[in-house]
Amino acid sequence: MPHAFARRAAVLVAALALTGCGGKPSQPFDALTALPAPDYAGTEAWLAFPGRDGLERSTPPGLTPVAEAEAPADVFFIAPTTIADKESWNAAWDADDVAAPLNPPVLLGQASVFNGCCRIYAPRYRQATLPGLSDQGAVDLAYQDVAAAFRVFIAEHNDGRPFIVASHSQGTLHAVRLVQREILGSPLQDRMVVTYLIGGYVPDAFPEIGLPICDAAEQTGCVLSWNASKIGSAIARIVINDKTYWWNGALKDANQPQAICVNPLTWRAGSTDAATPAEQNPGSIPLPRTPPLPTLTPGLTGARCHDGMLEVDLSDGPEAYSDQLTRLAGSYHLNDYGLFYAALRENAVTRVAAWRAAHP
Repeated sequence: MPHAFARRAAVLVAALALTGCGGKPSQPFDALTALPAPDYAGTEAWLAFPGRDGLERSTPPGLTPVAEAEAPADVFFIAPTTIADKESWNAAWDADDVAAPLNPPVLLGQASVFNGCCRIYAPRYRQATLPGLSDQGAVDLAYQDVAAAFRVFIAEHNDGRPFIVASHSQGTLHAVRLVQREILGSPLQDRMVVTYLIGGYVPDAFPEIGLPICDAAEQTGCVLSWNASKIGSAIARIVINDKTYWWNGALKDANQPQAICVNPLTWRAGSTDAATPAEQNPGSIPLPRTPPLPTLTPGLTGARCHDGMLEVDLSDGPEAYSDQLTRLAGSYHLNDYGLFYAALRENAVTRVAAWRAAHP
């Protein structure tokens, strides 16, 4: 019992770090008093939108973004929680960069990964705040916006082109539901190049409902995910353990399948006997706070999938990759994208090319 209590206490500490330690709204969630919904017919309702030359068009030195008029595909990118508010269940969709300080870093360090292959569409939405992520009503409200944005993206902007769905953290929670409700079993599924659902729990039961897990660099029409952590960190598993998620038409919170883990240095799924060496990592960047993007660091870390987590060894790594969550929980959640920036960028280009070769 003492051991179990200590473990729960450690998990609680990590969970508080993950949710920003603090506060909870004083009133219960009420959808009737929610802030107004965004109108995705207007470009102001989009965090990233083609033609703006925004931060998502940034590249590390030596790389260039594809011209948007020549981009062979689109990406629908669902951002993680960027809001600092802890007093509300949901944030205003039009929160500025002071209220949502992670907006610029997410565009710079995550969405920009896809500017080598794609036009980038990232909706603003009434994000569940950090405390709001514990309330299903707040999560559902956020999902409603994401789904509405996706329908506008398909109907008004995509023009029948191939597309990628990509996400991180809270965005992945919504993407797991979106892919099931809006894409699988519909004509859109054939146009979906790949789904990069990173930094959250993604069940490995997706093949049972018609979406294979990616297991090769050029495979298309598949789903992949990873959650980066220190080697052997049990606390970091709060990102994938005991989650409530949308599955096959309803919320599910029991009999959880293992989380998908695809190694972004080999693009193979599942556990491996040995880590992929750091020499195979083409380049990393820490989560950037302001432009310009830094120079890529090749060979920063290797990786291996182990029991649903992507374990990395940064014991001698730069301080820029360490934050409170890393120190308390052994999680590299904020750098899930950045640790494998170049590998992910190259892979998105590769999969789009493979899709187009198969659909002349």
